[in-house]
Amino acid sequence: MKPNLERIPGDRDWVAQAILARAPQCVGQGFLDSLDPSASLALGRYGVRLATLALRKNSTDLVRRSLLATGLSRCLRHDDDRDVLVSLALPWIVAQQIGASPATMFAAVADGLPDGPIPRLLKDFGARSDVSLAAFGWEAVTSADGPDFRPLS
Repeated sequence: MKPNLERIPGDRDWVAQAILARAPQCVGQGFLDSLDPSASLALGRYGVRLATLALRKNSTDLVRRSLLATGLSRCLRHDDDRDVLVSLALPWIVAQQIGASPATMFAAVADGLPDGPIPRLLKDFGARSDVSLAAFGWEAVTSADGPDFRPLS
């Protein structure tokens, strides 16, 4: 299977970037209601892609944006919690690898989302100490452009 940046289309990154650019520091239900539900896919893909870019650039800001994009995506589209956890594993691992506290980063993003299951899931997952790539179905790879991730078969 191809690495994430090759595998996941970035053709709608601009949609996610525009949403993140106008997202208030504390996202309310009104902001979520203003979003087209189809934006969930763009936000979800962007969140996964940003985790790789955050690792490559050693950027806590990109990890935060990855979490925000993923959190907003999941607020718009309610998935099975296990699917959400799989998507959260990458920013957790990247935060840890670049020397940031996953618990602190996840809690900060969660605090900016409306009350509900997603912020609670973010906080709980960020506080975990047992997260590994393999446990959540990922592996680290090196592409011609640098480190990346891909799902395990």
